[in-house]
Amino acid sequence: MDECSAQYAPTIIRMWALKGQQPEIPFPGGRLRQPLIGAIDPHEGRVHVGLSKSLKAEQFIHFLTYLLRLYHERRKIIVVLDNARAHHAALVEEFLKTRGSKIELMFLPPYSPNLNVIERLWKKMRKEVTHNTFFENFKKFQRALITFFRKYKLPSKKIRKLCSYVGLLNSL
Repeated sequence: MDECSAQYAPTIIRMWALKGQQPEIPFPGGRLRQPLIGAIDPHEGRVHVGLSKSLKAEQFIHFLTYLLRLYHERRKIIVVLDNARAHHAALVEEFLKTRGSKIELMFLPPYSPNLNVIERLWKKMRKEVTHNTFFENFKKFQRALITFFRKYKLPSKKIRKLCSYVGLLNSL
């Protein structure tokens, strides 16, 4: 699991254009972002992503609660994640104490984003949604994000492949 912020302003990357003609993409101005929090179930190939207000401990706990409800029949849920400050907050520790052994956080080594499979999904999202794309307003931008993630709500071979060893090698 991981969090990220999708920037409302388009990111300009390499693209095809007629020789001598510079493509132009409108820029809405400002620094609007949409915080996202998500997790991948590598066994089933399912993605769980939510739009968030911020990326703080409270939202992290809310997402963990969602995962506990979603996987309530599982004996234990192991969440692999980075060492963001919100993940180590006292509020989170208190939350985990009240859940007993039902959920466990497994922290990745510092500065190792290539080990977190959801980082590959964030990269794919940016490529398909935000790169070289202008949205008339922030609501349309949010809808595009939701549409992207809905494709992976059901079990998917693409997501299982993304989580595989081959997927890891392709991301390096």
